[in-house]
Amino acid sequence: MSDSWFHRFFESRWRVLTLFGAISVTAMTVFFWVDLCVWRAEVNLQQRNHAAAAIWVNRSLWFRSEADATTCLLQIRIARRQGEFRDVESKLHEAVKRGVPRARIQRERWLAMAQTNQFGAMQEHWNELLRDARDDEPEIARAHYTWAILNHHLEIARKTLELWHQDYPLDPEPLVLTGRYYQSQSDRESTEKAYREAFALAPESDEIRLAFANALQMRLKTNEAIPLFQQHLRKHPNQLDAIQGLGQCLATKGEVREAILLLQDALKTHPDDFTLQKNCGEMQLSIGDAVAAAVVLEKAWKTIPEHANIANSLARAWKACGRTADAEPLFAFVTESIPKLAEMSDLETELRSQPNNLELRMKIASIVAKYISKKDAILWYENLLKIAPNYLPAHRELVILYPSVNDEKKVAFHSAFLRQNSP
Repeated sequence: MSDSWFHRFFESRWRVLTLFGAISVTAMTVFFWVDLCVWRAEVNLQQRNHAAAAIWVNRSLWFRSEADATTCLLQIRIARRQGEFRDVESKLHEAVKRGVPRARIQRERWLAMAQTNQFGAMQEHWNELLRDARDDEPEIARAHYTWAILNHHLEIARKTLELWHQDYPLDPEPLVLTGRYYQSQSDRESTEKAYREAFALAPESDEIRLAFANALQMRLKTNEAIPLFQQHLRKHPNQLDAIQGLGQCLATKGEVREAILLLQDALKTHPDDFTLQKNCGEMQLSIGDAVAAAVVLEKAWKTIPEHANIANSLARAWKACGRTADAEPLFAFVTESIPKLAEMSDLETELRSQPNNLELRMKIASIVAKYISKKDAILWYENLLKIAPNYLPAHRELVILYPSVNDEKKVAFHSAFLRQNSP
């Protein structure tokens, strides 16, 4: 009897203690819940697990109606990292109301400007961001590299990528950008090296695999490049860059007819692709099939008649077909282009030491428009306007060029700018 009473008393006390413990744990969890969620969000943000950080921030709002200053700042940082800049802008206004320190708000504003290429608005603050990068170094480095490239500060661009890679050796992005950098400098050996290292870090990346394969193809390392192109095409059978890269590899190995068949097959689904037409036609011309080459090359020439290289190939094809009279004007155009293209190469070299020389940029753009591609010239003029937004000569040229790519909105924009700002 006494034993039974003792057991009932002990069990009753144990239930009370267990219930009290559960209530205490729950109360403590609720009390410290926000701190726990904020801590977990901070850790994930530092580790660049942005989606997980966002989840923890949302969890921190379970037991409260609105974000405090700390949470609001976390929301801004996550949105900025994820490229959601409209959300960043609205949250920055909210941050003032939430009591986020002014210095933190200003830093986030500068970072958002840098990430959206609004370099003119934050130009004076590069040193502050670079000296105190915190865990935003990849975003700062990416923006600083973009700014340097746009302003032709090539050594600064290269150094930025080098330091980024040193601090984040497992991140393939600085290596990919390094590959693009050296590719723009026609340094094929360094291009291959950078993409090889990037591919070793991210062999599952389709983008890096294709870039590495193209770098190998440019280095005539066809035996290594072909399996990469083939692997890429198994996943992306209609990827034109991979098709053309594989075609170039086959041609280099002497399998020109196989390469032509590959490109002709691609032309069935992409009949108007200029690069396919150019490569296929030039390969046909190289094996003496001038008639077939002339048909394809003429289509490419009609697409971009200002392209001196395609004009030269078509003129050769027409001459081989006995169409000498048709070829003569094209040969004359090619002859005219040779000194201009040589001059452009010299101007580009000069531009590297004078990146803000607007007249140099205008001269290069005008040569590109006349002898390479109006579309490429548009990019030159638009990049110039990123440096000098109010430079009227560039706006005038864009009014002339944009109709060639059927962009009437851009014509209207630059025309309106000229009306409003011309003396």
